[in-house]
Amino acid sequence: MRAVTVCHPDAEDLAATEALERDWTLWSPGVSLIRLPSEKRTLGRPIAAYVRELRAAEPDTRIIVLVPEVEPERLWQRLLQNQRGAVVAHAVRRDTDAVICRLRFRLGPR
Repeated sequence: MRAVTVCHPDAEDLAATEALERDWTLWSPGVSLIRLPSEKRTLGRPIAAYVRELRAAEPDTRIIVLVPEVEPERLWQRLLQNQRGAVVAHAVRRDTDAVICRLRFRLGPR
């Protein structure tokens, strides 16, 4: 099992990725975190390329891509929410034979 994160070359994103890697190490979930560099601000293509490389290296392995998404409680909030999960799912589905699982977490009132 592996977790991946896409990292862009700008200073803000590099700092955020390094913070994620530090937190991941402290959490120590027993799952490797792999950094996928991307020169352009894209998510889907680097993940799809990684899945293709993994498929080529391990052809008998079943690949499942889990895309966690936060789903706000109110409809108007959902309309403003970014579409990263849909972009990743579409790119991976289009370019690979991996199974896509979009896991939505609903945010409720506090």
